[in-house]
This record gives sequence, C-alpha cells and structure tokens, in this order.
Amino acid sequence: MPPSPTPRIQTNMTSAPTNYTQGYSKATTSSHASRTAQSDAVFLLPHLRPTSSILDIGCGPATITIGLAATVPNGSVTAVELTDEILAQARENISSVKPTPPTNITLVKADLLAGLPFKDGMFDVVFASQLFPHLRAEEVGVQALREMRRVVKEGGIVVTRDAAELHFYPRSYELDRLWAGSMARVLGGSEGGRFPGGEMPGLYRRAGFDREKMVVGAGTTVYSGERERRWFAEGCLGRLTEGDEFRGSWVRARITEEEIEETKEALRAWMEDQDAWYVAVQTEILAWK
Repeated sequence: MPPSPTPRIQTNMTSAPTNYTQGYSKATTSSHASRTAQSDAVFLLPHLRPTSSILDIGCGPATITIGLAATVPNGSVTAVELTDEILAQARENISSVKPTPPTNITLVKADLLAGLPFKDGMFDVVFASQLFPHLRAEEVGVQALREMRRVVKEGGIVVTRDAAELHFYPRSYELDRLWAGSMARVLGGSEGGRFPGGEMPGLYRRAGFDREKMVVGAGTTVYSGERERRWFAEGCLGRLTEGDEFRGSWVRARITEEEIEETKEALRAWMEDQDAWYVAVQTEILAWK
C-alpha cells in the first residue's frame, strides 16, 4: 500500500524555554508562507542529492519544506516546529499540494533548545530559515548550532539564512528607525538589539565549525512593485493591530503606543509612494561538518 499523503506528526517536547514571541496570526504567518525553497533556500539546492535526508528546523507553514521535498524525491525531509497550531498549518499546506502531495515529509513537534529527538549524525543537511533572530542571546545561538551540528552526518552541511539588515526607501519615512529599529529591540531584548545575520559566522565557529569549511554569502528579499509593496505594508499593519500577539511583543519590548501609531502612519504613507521599496540583506551560510 502506498504511503499516506497526509504528513504524520511526531511529538517530542520538554519544558525548555522558547524565544519565539510573535504569535501565529494570519498577518504574521502570511509573511512566513511567502517564503519558498526558490526564494529562501536556492543557495542550498545545488548541494542536494535526490536521496538527501534533510532536517528543516522552524519550518513554519512548510512552504520551504515542500520545495526541499520536491528536490529530494528519493530522500526525506523532517520538519520541526514548536506548536500544534503551526504544525496544523504546515500539514494543511503539504496536503494541498497539487497534483499530488509529497509523501517524503515528516512533521515533528520539538524544541531545538531542549534537544532534538534524533540520533547523532542522522541527516545529510540541517537547514533553518530566519530562526536565529528569535534566539536572543549569543550563547543560545551557539547552543542551537551545536545541536544542529550534532545531528548532521560527518561531511554533511548545516545551512542557515538570517536577516542582517532591513532598509526602507525613501529614507524620509524613517521606517529604518520605526520598523527595523523596533524589530531589533523586540528580537534583541534591548534598544540596542541587532539582527543576527552579520554575527552568524562567529557563532558557527564558537559552535565547533571550521571556518575553512564554511561558505558565507548574502541574498536579498526585495519588495518594490506596487502589489508587493502594498502586500508587505498591509501585512505589517495587520501585525500591529490591537490584540495581535506580534503587537504584544512590541509592547513587552517597551515600544510605546505613540511609537506604534507613528510606525503605522509611516507604513501607510510609504505604501502609497510609487518610488518606495524595501530590502532585507540575508546572511546565507553553508558549513560542512
């Protein structure tokens, strides 16, 4: 009998703390769901074989996972997330793939910081997209990379893609301060917080990776056309609505109501400017064990 097209979910959770604070509202997950293997993992794809075994940590709604699975038709993708809520979204997206849902994906509920429920050296590739902005302290990032290194095979690759800089143009809207600066405060835990992408090579080295076996590159995420710009700005505005957990993360970071309202006003104006555009600089790393 052929395997079921409905991905199964395994559970392995402990009481280890999580650093993800932005919730899973539609406004937030629609941004995550826009990421695909072609947009966010294209630098990895040439290194995959049809038989590769991949671990996708922090898979979100599985839109990248689905693309990875298609690249390894005789291999497997194990996708890890923290909550039943987001795993249900992942399962729905996987089951909706046309014409035939992939059968080589397994969903696992687990926490990287608690220790993954996998044996040493189990995977050819361990991948994570936009995971490290949610691991505030550097020592936590190092801990995460050590665990990722543990479960990859000798000669295997640990791969990450994380934001290093966010910029909005024209500068006159001050969204580098209002949006990017506030995000850095939320993720970094202080007004001086930074996005971790630029620091990732050092974290890899502290986690035991050989700098000579590491490729550090960069990619971009760009929203420039009217539809892209409007979609992005409306998503940001949706996340800042009353009651959204994302807005709650800003309040907990001591971003004032006045600052939130100023940010929303700037986003609305930026969205209507036909010359406006946004770029995120992404640090892309492949590190061989």
